[in-house]
Amino acid sequence: MKDIQIQVLLNVLDEVTKRYDEIFLLKEKLLEEASFKSTHDILTSLYNRSYFESRVQKLIINEQQFVIVFMDLDNFKYVNDTYGHIVGDEVLIQTAKILKDNLKGKDIVARFGGDEFVMCLPSCDINSAVKIMENIKNIIKNTFRHYDISVSIGIASYPENPTYEEVLKKADENMYESKKKGKDSITF
Repeated sequence: MKDIQIQVLLNVLDEVTKRYDEIFLLKEKLLEEASFKSTHDILTSLYNRSYFESRVQKLIINEQQFVIVFMDLDNFKYVNDTYGHIVGDEVLIQTAKILKDNLKGKDIVARFGGDEFVMCLPSCDINSAVKIMENIKNIIKNTFRHYDISVSIGIASYPENPTYEEVLKKADENMYESKKKGKDSITF
């Protein structure tokens, strides 16, 4: 009789241990997901705006030269209005992949909002950034030719613009200048 009771207790203990392990693994998975969601854009898996800012602020604290690139998809509203938001989301996802595939691992890429993307290229000068972005601009234009999507790009550098707000504002202003020039261009 005692052997049966011991076996029942061992079975219960084994079951409790399995449940505990499942709960522990679930907790770990949920923490990882929450951490990812706090730093990344859910649709594109790029960094989000606030994480981007924190990373750039660290470069400023360390007085490390960098370039900020502000990029907006031209004619994106037409895609959403004509083909729907599911197709628009796919354009954003593919754009994010193009950016990740054509930038270096040390570069910081984020979805700023809507169809705007922002990049920080550490230890990069304006001329190098223009060459990199010219290549990306052409890839995006060719990839989305059937939607008539192109990009308007603005570039600004640190330390010429001495704060995060100033360098971002200048890159944004330069991007709008590209739009005014007829889109599909780079202003720096």
